[in-house]
Amino acid sequence: MLENNFKKNFKKWIPHKDVDEVYDMEDAGFQRDEGFVVLLVPDHFEKDKRSEHMVKLVWNDVLSYMVTDESYRPELWVSESDIDEIWTFYISESSDYLNKFREENYIVPEKTYHFFICGTNLMIDIISPEYPKVTFIKQTKYRKMEL
Repeated sequence: MLENNFKKNFKKWIPHKDVDEVYDMEDAGFQRDEGFVVLLVPDHFEKDKRSEHMVKLVWNDVLSYMVTDESYRPELWVSESDIDEIWTFYISESSDYLNKFREENYIVPEKTYHFFICGTNLMIDIISPEYPKVTFIKQTKYRKMEL
């Protein structure tokens, strides 16, 4: 879904004080014993700025999600002049996607958020009434989630 007012509707979200600026999505989906899991791998353009740890975000309650290849989200492409503003995590309480979801689903809780995770190749939009639990995983220990 194209977001017509991204800069107006979204703000930078810092899920944990130790997150890096740039990640890509390794995997996402519902895990039977955990909830909805998003696994992110460090992917900074400058290799010396990459962390040794992946980020694992877990939500107990996800109302909707959508994964998109970044090629199909031109409104979010970063130009050479914007490279200093690069970031992965955003949040909104009034995005186009969330507003449309509310119109079509009258039982959406009042306090619901649109989390947007902008990976270098894949992007994910998540609608949830809660913030995720954040953990870090050493890359050598964990490579791919099994669904």
